[in-house]
Amino acid sequence: MATTTLSVEERRTTVRQLDKAGHSNRAIARQLGIHHGTVARDLRSTPEPLDDPQPVTSGEPSTPRLMFPLPPQLIQDLNVLHNHQTDELPAPLVRAIHEAANRKRARWITWLQKQAAERPDADDSAPA
Repeated sequence: MATTTLSVEERRTTVRQLDKAGHSNRAIARQLGIHHGTVARDLRSTPEPLDDPQPVTSGEPSTPRLMFPLPPQLIQDLNVLHNHQTDELPAPLVRAIHEAANRKRARWITWLQKQAAERPDADDSAPA
């Protein structure tokens, strides 16, 4: 069997495709004419491609959505509190939710800043 020389990126893409098709590392190695350890290394070092690539958009920000399902009782409670004339939740409830979210965001920002301050940067270790 004649083998063709592939670039590293082409090889990794082919390895990923053959792996996804269910081929063993050794079968992939035989097909590409490489060592099975190279196949394993390519699979470890090559990120899994997204099955659902992000759709092309108009550049407009996406509509916010929940990242998790709400419990049915909470949905019912929100529907009861919802003002059907104005199509809004009561202002005190909205304000309380925003305040709680802002407190959590502030904690996240503080944590991220602390992590960034503790992380050594390559620029700091370079001689001046």
